[in-house]
Amino acid sequence: MPVDAPLPAPPAGPRPGRDALWVAGLALLVRLLALLELRGSVWNEVLLGDARHFLEWGERIAAGDWLGSEVFYQAPLYPYLLGLLTRLFDSAQLPVQLLQIGLAALAAGVLTRATGRAFAPLAGRVAGTLLALYGPAIAYDLQVEKTSLAVSLSALLAAWLLESAPSTRRTFGAGVTLGALVLLRENALVLLVPLALASLAGAPGRARRLTALLGGVALWLVPVGLRNQALGGVFLPTTSNAGVNFFIGNGPDADGLYQPLVAGRGHPDHEREDATRLARELSGRALAPHEVSAFWFARSRQGIAADPARFLALLGRKALLLCNVTEIMDAVAFEVFQDESRVLRLLSWFSFALVLPLALVGSWLARARPGARRLALAAGLLGLSVVAFFVVARFRLGLVPFLLPLAGLGVSAARASAQKGAALGVFLATALVCLWPLDLPGDPRATSHANLASELLRRGDLVGAEQAAARATELDPVSPEAAFNHGLALRHLRREREALAPFERAAALEPSYEADCLAEIGAIRAALGDPDGAREALTRALQRRPGHPEAERYLQALDAR
Repeated sequence: MPVDAPLPAPPAGPRPGRDALWVAGLALLVRLLALLELRGSVWNEVLLGDARHFLEWGERIAAGDWLGSEVFYQAPLYPYLLGLLTRLFDSAQLPVQLLQIGLAALAAGVLTRATGRAFAPLAGRVAGTLLALYGPAIAYDLQVEKTSLAVSLSALLAAWLLESAPSTRRTFGAGVTLGALVLLRENALVLLVPLALASLAGAPGRARRLTALLGGVALWLVPVGLRNQALGGVFLPTTSNAGVNFFIGNGPDADGLYQPLVAGRGHPDHEREDATRLARELSGRALAPHEVSAFWFARSRQGIAADPARFLALLGRKALLLCNVTEIMDAVAFEVFQDESRVLRLLSWFSFALVLPLALVGSWLARARPGARRLALAAGLLGLSVVAFFVVARFRLGLVPFLLPLAGLGVSAARASAQKGAALGVFLATALVCLWPLDLPGDPRATSHANLASELLRRGDLVGAEQAAARATELDPVSPEAAFNHGLALRHLRREREALAPFERAAALEPSYEADCLAEIGAIRAALGDPDGAREALTRALQRRPGHPEAERYLQALDAR
């Protein structure tokens, strides 16, 4: 079959609908099994990073703080959902996990049916089964994390893009879905382009469909914008963090991954505070939230203009990170969930290194098909929106629902194509890029354990924190976060002499930790009866960071003796 020849139409009949039920059942089964395996696991019981932040935000909403007091810094839809679930069930964690599992199964079934009807039953089965068994998606379905809902909504939009003649009512539904998705993942706003193009295609009524699409999006974004305007003075339809995220991904020290503005303070509780404080100090004046974002955009543009070659190289690295098989972690690595779940270990070969090559084959073989072109455009724009900032697994996962119908089409079309050899070449070349080893910092399991130690310290579980930090250090002896948290745990356990070495190691590994480490070393020296050594360490801490609060407090306590 010539590459540009139209593919055969899928046979009429109930097959796509029947396939959808089987795939949805499979998706539901594997997720419930994985959830059962994780019940009681520390990674399910102790919430880290965004998970804890969102759950606490939801609890404040459930307690009556529905409006809030500041312009949204992070996308608000998920915390409001958690707030509603907290009001209904007291604790939102298990209800939201079950809700996410159910929606993920529904999304897999919808994608199966839409792909089967648009392309071929085999394409639908492949697309749906890949979503049902895609390990990273399953892992996020089991977490208190907005990514799961974002993937499910993206699958619904991918299904809509496959429709040949969407009605005005369904187009309005697509707009509502997109608006909700933007309040989970702001970069999803780029999907307005393929959705608008699809609404303008086909029979008369284009203006009506486009109006319905935009109206559906506005249904979500206008109230958020008015709320932000009331609290911050400027109409912001989503959040005020775009400039900060752009600087993190493109600033002078950027490497394509997430890096906190202040080392060791990557938690959402600190990021907004640090971004605002640093912008105020560097600009010399108080800034409103939208001005903070504009400040960091301006700083990024200055750096790019000063060294455009570095910026282009950085974009290339981020493109490779986007394609790489590695699931780049946030607070918790995918690998620690695999360690706790046989289901996730068995499904480890359902990876991005399988999805992307199959999708490119399908996109190439069926590029004459409008549905395939729309999906490719959606995935491409989302990919560019990630590369423009920084790359983490949960950002990339948003591409997958748009790639999966193309992957199913790749399998289906390749069987009937006379270009099998060329298709295999595209697959292997793309797989090679995905599997190409990249130099990524740290050990994901070690970072996860270091983050766990930090949260256990906050909770006062000193024994658990010490064990987690020791495990992190064992996995990655050069992790400054692991060393610092190990020192804190040992110190609070009254094992002061043992705590000195981790603090000294953390200061040597990460210069920005030096003041914090010297302050703790000073406190330890004082507790061990060495006031001169304590005073020296605390004085050095204040020289490294004038006004360091802990160092000043420890020094005052030392002077009062």
